[in-house]
Amino acid sequence: MAIITETTSNPSRLPAPTKPTDASNVVFSKLDSRLKQVKLLTDQGLYQRAFDAIPNNSSDMEVLNCRAVCLMRMGKFAQAIAPLRSVALNMSTFHLRSDIPVHMQINFAIALFFGGEPAGGLDALADIKREDDPQVQMLRARAKAWAASMNWLRRVDWYVNRVAPKLGPTPSSAVVGYLAWELNEASFSAR
Repeated sequence: MAIITETTSNPSRLPAPTKPTDASNVVFSKLDSRLKQVKLLTDQGLYQRAFDAIPNNSSDMEVLNCRAVCLMRMGKFAQAIAPLRSVALNMSTFHLRSDIPVHMQINFAIALFFGGEPAGGLDALADIKREDDPQVQMLRARAKAWAASMNWLRRVDWYVNRVAPKLGPTPSSAVVGYLAWELNEASFSAR
């Protein structure tokens, strides 16, 4: 106890404050203990265990985002739509809310596109102005490849009427979605 008092009473002996350059460090320090456990599990690729560790009764945006991203990384895109829809979608206009973080908008577009609603995913993607983002580029490339794989009549029906064939787009094998602690400050500082 005397050591702590001595250290705090003499400002010259305090360690220099460190300013994190990565937004993930800031976000991680603000997470509650259960989400810190989720982070550790997702870092190991244990998405089912991470999903089980996420609080069920929370309406916090980042908690809902964690639930959705874990579901997407387990390949359950259709189930990932519901938690993100309540956060990302403006129910009066059916467009993305502009006041939510961009990473959640991107996650919602990915969940829709691979979750059986490709037209909705591309509509959501049209609202996102982040063409330099790797997840946006991946989604656009998958949409283009998927449309190219359709026969001529299906492709016309898709482009003109937005009628998707029964076999929807297949997700890539890459890790999809953004968790708050994975964000880079330079790419996601503000909208």
